[in-house]
Amino acid sequence: MEKPLGSRYRLGDQLGAGAMGRVFAGSDEQGKTYAFKVLRDELVEDPELVARFLQERSILTGLRHPNLVGVHDLVVEGETVAIVMDLIGGGDLRARLTAEKTLLPAEVARIGAGVAAALAAVHQAGVVHRDVKPENVLMDGTVPRLTDFGISRLATATDLGRRSLLVGTPQYLAPELGKGLEATPASDLYSLGILLYELCCGVTPFAGQSTFAVIRLHESAMPGRPAGIPDQLWDVLCWLMAKRPADRPESAQQVATILDALVLELMSQPLVLPLTTPPKPVPLNETGLGTETVFGTPAPPPRRPVATTTAPPIPTGGNVRPRKSRRGRIVLTLLVVFAVLLGGGWFALRSPQSTPAATGNSVAPTTSAPDSGPAPTTDPPSATTTAKPTIVPNVVGKKLAAAQDALPGVQVTTVDKIDATADDGTVIAQDPQPGGAMGDTVTLTVARQAELVYLDSVHPASGSWSGNVTNTDIAGKNYLHALGSDVRSGTRTETVEYNISKGFRRFTATAGIDDNAGDSSLKMQLEVFADGREIFNKPVTFGAPVPIDLDISGVLRLRIQYEAVSGAECCTTNYLVLGTAELLGLPGEVPTSTPTTTG
Repeated sequence: MEKPLGSRYRLGDQLGAGAMGRVFAGSDEQGKTYAFKVLRDELVEDPELVARFLQERSILTGLRHPNLVGVHDLVVEGETVAIVMDLIGGGDLRARLTAEKTLLPAEVARIGAGVAAALAAVHQAGVVHRDVKPENVLMDGTVPRLTDFGISRLATATDLGRRSLLVGTPQYLAPELGKGLEATPASDLYSLGILLYELCCGVTPFAGQSTFAVIRLHESAMPGRPAGIPDQLWDVLCWLMAKRPADRPESAQQVATILDALVLELMSQPLVLPLTTPPKPVPLNETGLGTETVFGTPAPPPRRPVATTTAPPIPTGGNVRPRKSRRGRIVLTLLVVFAVLLGGGWFALRSPQSTPAATGNSVAPTTSAPDSGPAPTTDPPSATTTAKPTIVPNVVGKKLAAAQDALPGVQVTTVDKIDATADDGTVIAQDPQPGGAMGDTVTLTVARQAELVYLDSVHPASGSWSGNVTNTDIAGKNYLHALGSDVRSGTRTETVEYNISKGFRRFTATAGIDDNAGDSSLKMQLEVFADGREIFNKPVTFGAPVPIDLDISGVLRLRIQYEAVSGAECCTTNYLVLGTAELLGLPGEVPTSTPTTTG
């Protein structure tokens, strides 16, 4: 039964509850639906604290991003404080992880990129989330959306809130927070690293320990490496989980860019087997990726975490990759010190955050001082000078024209990439990375806004969808531009194929069994092929939406194939559906008219 909240809202059914309060569905005077988080009385018993919280209303309600759950209002009525938010019907990331155990590496990177982009927006507004975990990531179809970014600040100002955050989520707690230090954006990045680790293998790195043991391990040990996590992704996780905040990535946006670029690279990587117990942690004073010690100081994580060459194989009997011996590290360090004493390059003394890392047997390049004079003491050439820079500048985040101006005398190659999280024409990745010695060429990845064609407007080259479906409901959420077929337990392999003219870059949809199906036990196997090569293969069951986000760059033929795996013998009126099926391409590449395909 509904009850009023203030003068504008009405609360409906309770959707869930947690340490900070209860969540209700509800609506405003115009009937628009929202989610309402009613905070626990103990969190709001201090009037001055509530007043400070309300002073931040403009900050919280002004934050808008595709990967954020928007806050629309803060309501105070008597002793009740409620936050009015977007109503997301897809469940949280914890529910998905519980159902699937582990996620594909490419999906981990895709979700991680979305959460990192949301954190970038939060951090830019001067807010630190403080409680990044699967329960605070809601799945809006295929889109991850971060929530509770306003509540954690209020919670940490109360004794109850601090206890709830500490006891409730020690698995994701950054080392500096366990020491009682102030939370920073780098603290959120550490928690994101733990979250992505869990998505890969099904457990957090220090699971099974007591609360205080977990906090100590966050400070004193690196997570063990689960077998099967690809090198590129593992490097990013280690970078995020660095013990010192200064050794983590410079920003959440940097993480979002790197993870987004990894999605296609990881597309063929298989699932990591789910674990019930994490691998043994690696103490900081023992050899392990990102954890070696040189003169008692932890080695910094790699400056460029995305691997560009094949890494050494992982021994079957261990949890971490082999690294160079400590003697080699010490010798390398002494050589660098010796070079500095002789007037070596200025950047040999730069901080770990800006020093190119050694990879394999090569070391970061250094410049030698001229014989006739002392070592240069000036900064590297400014990006606005006309002389060719000697050090690769950071142009990520710049418009393409400004990035090209910062690279005079350098051959710039551009690669367009669909990215709805960045402004059109903005550089979202570069190769080589900033800080290294400048060569003759640089490749810039540039964000472009996609042109969209709904798949239901494209005529199949062969096969057809048997159901006249234009919209559908999957797990309580409505999807437009849907395609569907009437299926049952005896459905044999059916295919629908399209000629998409090599004009699209991505195919996105949400697959599921329509909510009105008569057989809730029905299970279908859905496959997608690109020019005969399988790029997607997952089971589809009732009540469990399956996100599809595939790279189809240069693909001529797109084939969708499905068959029944199990189900009851008696029931009909079941529809396998693809909700909001979209083909995305770049301007100039998308066919000027809807493809009229022929066999």
